Amino acid sequence: MKALFTLTLLFLIIVSGATYLTLPGVRSDKPQLHWIIVGGPEKGEQVEMFYQWLKENNYPEFDLKMDKPGAKPHEKNVIQGISGVAGDILDCYEGHVQLYQSVGLLVDLTDRAGEMGLDLEQTYTAVRPSMKVDGRQYAFPRNVSSRLLWVNLEAFEKLELPVPPDIWTFEEFEEHGKAFVAAANIAGEHQEFYFSTYMGLYERIMFFRSQGRDIYNETLTKLEMEHPIYEEIYQMFYRWIREVNIIPTEMEAKTLLSASSGGVGAGTFHLFAEGKYGMMGGARWSLIQMRRTGPTKLAVSELPHGGFRNTLVYYGAGAVYAGSKYTDLAQYFLKFLASEQFNMHIVKSGDGLPPVAKYTETEEFLRPKEFPNEWGSHERIRRIATEIALPVSSSPYILLSSVMRIEKNAFHKFLSGRSSAGEAIRFAEDMIRAEMKRAREESSELSVKYEKGLRDQAEIDRLREKGELVPLHLISNPFYRRYYVERGWSLPEGDEETLTVVSSLK
Repeated sequence: MKALFTLTLLFLIIVSGATYLTLPGVRSDKPQLHWIIVGGPEKGEQVEMFYQWLKENNYPEFDLKMDKPGAKPHEKNVIQGISGVAGDILDCYEGHVQLYQSVGLLVDLTDRAGEMGLDLEQTYTAVRPSMKVDGRQYAFPRNVSSRLLWVNLEAFEKLELPVPPDIWTFEEFEEHGKAFVAAANIAGEHQEFYFSTYMGLYERIMFFRSQGRDIYNETLTKLEMEHPIYEEIYQMFYRWIREVNIIPTEMEAKTLLSASSGGVGAGTFHLFAEGKYGMMGGARWSLIQMRRTGPTKLAVSELPHGGFRNTLVYYGAGAVYAGSKYTDLAQYFLKFLASEQFNMHIVKSGDGLPPVAKYTETEEFLRPKEFPNEWGSHERIRRIATEIALPVSSSPYILLSSVMRIEKNAFHKFLSGRSSAGEAIRFAEDMIRAEMKRAREESSELSVKYEKGLRDQAEIDRLREKGELVPLHLISNPFYRRYYVERGWSLPEGDEETLTVVSSLK
């Protein structure tokens, strides 16, 4: 028995050793870098493309291994990064660049951006602020998406209803919605059809912005959800969900999903293809699934507005971990994200918008040969991303995920009848302000930044009261930077020098 155990142990050691020797980092003398990413099969294809690109350009070759961080990836990256063991390339989403750099995890790309082909001027205006911290560049996008509404034209044709407008107001959205649910559902029976999929905090932010306000002030030092307009938006959502029933509650959406034949992940797409939803919130990446499920007749509409058209831009971006042994090599992967090969891969796959904006002007993007049913939609997607998209405001004093959690809880408290709209908003305000205050108290650096923000805000308020132009460099909030320019309260970026000279002569 003892001899058998010894032989088995030796066999396992030999097998383990053979397996180890087949690993990329062991099999060759090349450095092995780790890309920490939440991704699917297409990411493996991108790694193979990256290897080919390195060879074609005679760049240094190395192995790149994808690592999935699991649950709460940004928290895991921060913990590992502070401990000195994070991946060489970090994947970043909304607010992550600012989060990671707040604890010094990222390599400053600013001085080498031109040399490495990572100039942010080539990407979308709405994305650029999210790649920077205090004016320094720390990331480059790998794909970009802007929030929009997909329209199932087949569903509207079947009901003999007019197609929703490309651009529309809250009132028009509601009227079209009421007509859709009235025509699609049988009176007196359980509702099965909705005008649009569920809407949440991001839509509430967009609608707030469309009336000239944002949840933070110009310098991101103060929360401004207690403004009466935000309460009006809560009331409008209540009407859409509870009274005219044109969009479902989160629970109703989940109930529909559980009854769908599409399964987890693809369920909402199947419901949309079946016409259970006339419209579906999403972005260009939705095409990956819709090319499998349908519908075959598609159009795109903007989210409704209250006067100032806008939408939110999302992104996936690459950044280099400052604690990596291979920071120079890792930057070649970011350079790859700006390459024609990678951008055309994103164009053809439908996985969002290519990071370099000029590729949205190509024939392959606007009129893909294999998908003529999408023609016309891509022009609108491009226009939305380049003309009205803005990043979500991310305050340095609180995580975006915390704001989303608190606001969602407050809204559901109101929606369920446990509080008024005003009470729910004040509840959220109090919790968010407390977290912002705690963050400042725990960081002397944030405290200094906050004091400067207060001084800048006081100067902005003074200039606005006097009717004078506000220098853009005083404004940190990306929404207000654009809003001020469009209202004529600030000069466009690039004209700052003129304003400075004029101010100095007064």
